[in-house]
Amino acid sequence: MHFPSFFTLSVLFLGVTASRLDNAAADALDAEIHELLKRETAEKSNWQLKGRHGPKQPFPPLPPPSVTCDDFWLAKINHEGVAPYAPTPGYQVWRNVKDFGAIGDGIADDTVAINNAISFQDRCGPGCTGSTITPGLIYFPPGTYRVTAPIIDFYYTQLIGNPGCPPVIKADAAFNGRWVLDTNPYQPGGVLAWGATNVFWRQVAHFVFDLTEVPFDAEISAIHWPSSQATSLSNVEFRLSEAPGTRHQGLFIEEGSGGYIGDLVFYGGAQAMIVGNQQFTFKNIEIYNARTAIEQLWSWGWTYIGISINNCSLGWDLTSNNGTFVNVGTITIIDSKIIDTPVGIAYAWPNPNQPNVGNTLIVENIDLENVPVAIRGPFGTILPGTTSTTTSLNIPAWGRGNSYDENSGPVFFQGTFTPPARPPALTAPNGRYFTASKPYYEDQPLSAFLSARDFGATGDGSTDDTRALNRFFEAAAKGRKIAYLNAGIYRVTRSVFIPPGSRIFGDSSFPVILSSGRYFANPTRPQPVVQVGNRRGPGSEGRIQWSNTIVSTRGKQPGAILIEYNLATTRAGQYSGMWDVHTRIGGFAGSGLQLTQCPKTPDMVITSANLNVDCVAAFMSMHITRNAANLYQENNWIWVADHDIEEPASNEQITIYAGRGLLVEDTRGPFWLIASSVEHHQLYEYQFYNASTIFAGQVQTETAYYQPNPDARLPFAPDPRYHDPELLTPGDSGWGVRAVATTDLFIYGAGLYSFFDNYDVSCSQVGTGTRCQQRILSLERSRVTVYNLNTVGTEQMVTIDGVDQANYQDNLNGFISSVAVVETRDLVL
Repeated sequence: MHFPSFFTLSVLFLGVTASRLDNAAADALDAEIHELLKRETAEKSNWQLKGRHGPKQPFPPLPPPSVTCDDFWLAKINHEGVAPYAPTPGYQVWRNVKDFGAIGDGIADDTVAINNAISFQDRCGPGCTGSTITPGLIYFPPGTYRVTAPIIDFYYTQLIGNPGCPPVIKADAAFNGRWVLDTNPYQPGGVLAWGATNVFWRQVAHFVFDLTEVPFDAEISAIHWPSSQATSLSNVEFRLSEAPGTRHQGLFIEEGSGGYIGDLVFYGGAQAMIVGNQQFTFKNIEIYNARTAIEQLWSWGWTYIGISINNCSLGWDLTSNNGTFVNVGTITIIDSKIIDTPVGIAYAWPNPNQPNVGNTLIVENIDLENVPVAIRGPFGTILPGTTSTTTSLNIPAWGRGNSYDENSGPVFFQGTFTPPARPPALTAPNGRYFTASKPYYEDQPLSAFLSARDFGATGDGSTDDTRALNRFFEAAAKGRKIAYLNAGIYRVTRSVFIPPGSRIFGDSSFPVILSSGRYFANPTRPQPVVQVGNRRGPGSEGRIQWSNTIVSTRGKQPGAILIEYNLATTRAGQYSGMWDVHTRIGGFAGSGLQLTQCPKTPDMVITSANLNVDCVAAFMSMHITRNAANLYQENNWIWVADHDIEEPASNEQITIYAGRGLLVEDTRGPFWLIASSVEHHQLYEYQFYNASTIFAGQVQTETAYYQPNPDARLPFAPDPRYHDPELLTPGDSGWGVRAVATTDLFIYGAGLYSFFDNYDVSCSQVGTGTRCQQRILSLERSRVTVYNLNTVGTEQMVTIDGVDQANYQDNLNGFISSVAVVETRDLVL
């Protein structure tokens, strides 16, 4: 496919990020991409189109009906969720597509009924710039839903099937459209309905997409997914044509700022996935019988974990370029397997005058079976594989790009290397890093659940629900029940306590726990909005599972710590998990921190005398304390709003102050941060202090857009109780990542971005000779490995023990700057 150069793409895709303030730039980008998508896919070279040479894997039969087909608790529980700010009286959050006329018998055309279920009651569809006030949970009972035109997803919408008996979305032979599920439709003029970097809080889970009746030569994709943080695709199967010359595709992503996708299975297609985005984490994906398993359109940083590619012609195609620049920035692939595939990974480097760091690549712990070429470069085989069909060849580690340590860099390398030893506490028995999928409790009966409504919690955004929530969580934990948190906004005026043993499943439309009042107003005595476990004594050990919830603040809350996590999970084989648990500070209805209250002020020099104290909204977003251990986090977005989400603000920028992002302090670990993002805090986004045994990847940060006006010295002074960095130099911005006295921190992909200088985006543009901030990653007396570090708008990419080690100009990679490996091995305590 003919895409613009990586340089052009990067500038354009920054325009999407900037579209949080600049809708015109986003529209121009969308129009250009729309035209690009019309062009015919270029013919691939012969080596890519060689016939598959392993045994063909047929579609597995759909699972036989099980008890969960008729007894899934989510379909039976009382749905009493509310949307307090919805404009329609009696607004309905939960929608069963069969209540809107869908039949699901594989014969009837269910297109209109499904789209009616999604759009009912004046929700935020194409033409709306974004909104949180009309959430929707659209449920598909088991069945086969034939569609003849695209299903159009709306903003703040969750499409959920039955995990024990997934519904089938079957495209009709006469299907009319480019995408079966279109989550961000192109509008007249080639403009996406929503700027792809502004599509948040969305899930699609538990479906089968069957395109096998569509003619094989039709260019069609099952899912169109240009989206951003706090979004997920999970437990989805794709069935595509396997006929020679097929043009079917499973997943298509052309832009955005993700994000998490996991637990997918693909059969057939020209490409199982065609994907491009600023950053993403893909986990636990199986691909069978595709011509190309994964075609990477572009990326800044992308982390693939646990990918299995079987009987394809090509595994990863990273060759996207225009003959001058490559479009793929950095790729990290770990704990994966390729079987019966002629070429495992192909990368491009078409112009000898471009920087070496284009197509920066790290692979670690990759198994090959019958893969003659493990890695192919622009001029032939770089790393041979194996033709054995009985014995696996393991690649411990291979990479290309620049490396740095505390004593040297940049050193360009290409080849195998010795990876750092993985602590056993971070790994599964097979030696791969431990991962876990979000539980849906489909094997549990309805009687295993308690509802927040049964304990008097209203979720109306006005009533004080503190006592009701505390009674609810206590009763559920004591009774070994699963706590179902209905949709709503739960205002609390004191801390909500989650005890050990809790299993909390938020309604997939993301219920909000919202702090309010004087209890959270004192920064000298900060208090948690949600406290998980006690710091010591009874209630400090055990485990929890928590998913689908947002924790937020209302108005002035300088003493609020949104989530304090204290729990030590110490029993062998056990862990605690948080999936799709987000913090959101400002920018939404009910927060009291929107455009009217907190406009940006770039034309005013901000000092302690004139800073808008009513927009100081949090002390810290999340604190993992010294007692905590064995916490697995996946797809968690810790966000201070940079713009007002609601209409009619049209994504206008705002200024909200929150002191600190995620602090991991004095902990023995282990911890896992999968698809983790922290943005727009004052002092830092991530800080690891005297911490140990941590896996992270992909991690992503953005510096506060208002900095350095004021700089990182305001409004919160450094607090030694929380080991804050001493940022005393005028003009300093907050750290993206800071690690102090920390050991065995492994970061598999990091995007640390600084796009603005006092809301001026020009400092991050290529070729301007300016940068938005001086430093963004600080490693102090620590033993850390970082793979594929990507920065934007930063002069010094890496600072080790106070010494700047990596300048961005030595590592230019199109719009970003990239370092393949950063290692600090000499721990000085």
